[in-house]
Amino acid sequence: MHIDATTLTDLEIFRSPDGSEGLFPLIDRTATELGRKALRHRVAHPMSDLREVRRAQDAVRFFMRNPQLFRIAEQSVEVVDRYRQSSIEVNAAFPLGERVEYLWVAVRYRDVLQELRDGVSETVALFRYLARLGRSIEGCSPPPLISDLVAALQSVAQSVLRVPAGSGNLLRVDRAYRGALGDEIRRALWAVAELDALNAMASSTAALGWTMPELVESDSFLLEAKGVFHPFVEAPVPNPIHLSGGDPMVFLTGPNMAGKTTYLRSVALVVFLAQLGMGVPATKARLTPVEALFTSLNPADNLRAGLSYFLAEVLRVKAAATILADGRRALVLFDEVFKGTNVRDALEASAEVILGFAKARRSGLIFSSHLAELVEVLKANPNIRFCCFDGEIVSGLPRYSYQLREGVSDKRFGVLLLRQARIPELIARVSAYDSRRTTPAWDMVSTPEDGSEPSSVEARPVGS
Repeated sequence: MHIDATTLTDLEIFRSPDGSEGLFPLIDRTATELGRKALRHRVAHPMSDLREVRRAQDAVRFFMRNPQLFRIAEQSVEVVDRYRQSSIEVNAAFPLGERVEYLWVAVRYRDVLQELRDGVSETVALFRYLARLGRSIEGCSPPPLISDLVAALQSVAQSVLRVPAGSGNLLRVDRAYRGALGDEIRRALWAVAELDALNAMASSTAALGWTMPELVESDSFLLEAKGVFHPFVEAPVPNPIHLSGGDPMVFLTGPNMAGKTTYLRSVALVVFLAQLGMGVPATKARLTPVEALFTSLNPADNLRAGLSYFLAEVLRVKAAATILADGRRALVLFDEVFKGTNVRDALEASAEVILGFAKARRSGLIFSSHLAELVEVLKANPNIRFCCFDGEIVSGLPRYSYQLREGVSDKRFGVLLLRQARIPELIARVSAYDSRRTTPAWDMVSTPEDGSEPSSVEARPVGS
């Protein structure tokens, strides 16, 4: 699936824009560093092929049914991986024989020999365990993805354990493990990492109470879900999603802080996590996998590149238009597009883009906006559905339901929020301070022409 760095940042997958931790630490329940790398790779590269997503789903379901099956010690994997990559070199042959070579290395390079002995011992112990683990997993009738990974492990384990290990032929065993079998051991460790990553996805899905989505094979776009929430929100209010080929675009309105941006992130996460092959934060979900996931929630200017905020928005719109023009099935989410320009230009540009994007029948799109005036321009288009998050003023304070509903909201709480922050009071104090400002004492110090220290300082009001 195509997903760019901006979208990963918008969705706070690895890091939030403020530098705090993102979604990845929430689902990272891996046991090994290699497993963590494998999981990170999977998260950075969601799948779009329906068969591959289903293979991952089946693997995750398998580990959810067998939560205690996969157990691996991080230290043993790390030791073997370091040993495999060791830079120690031992000659490929020794003219006086293997036993003499061993004694010679033992005398001259005792520390090196001990390191090799430990590496060989740990490798043998790890692959004996992996052989037993593989047999245990095979006994539980694993799905194809798990079965393929286990088969790779079993094959390498047989090769590793077939090499006779003993002190007399230690150097020959070392050459085999780090030479002829080196690539096979590397692939086996990566298979362990993949199993670790899939097991972590299963553990996260179960522990967080997420739902495994239904994948639908269809030429038209479909995304339906109930009880959708964002995992970072405490006591979240769940909401539905409905986007389909016959109803592909939503124009979303609502006042500040009503929940529009959080909803967009929640919708995107359902698709993102589903196409990793794991559960999603919803009570029910079904979708057709997309080829691209694209968001524009917080465009940033770039002084070094000479980009203004508005131009950054324009470039994000162009990138989305390119995806849709190529005919790729996509989920496209825009939050307050063209807020970097004046209201008139924003209205005209937004209308042109939204009406154009509404023609994309193979994709799902949501545009959120404060510009309720756009409704008059858009309402005649049958491909656009209007939804909103609303609010009300209770005892002088805004109150939000955070519940999605059909229709349009024309509520505006901007000035009220300004007053809540007591900004008008601060502005009044600024004006009062200017009217009574006096020159600080250090502004009135005059230095004598001879360069000596002034004998006294006298502060006078400005203009006196």
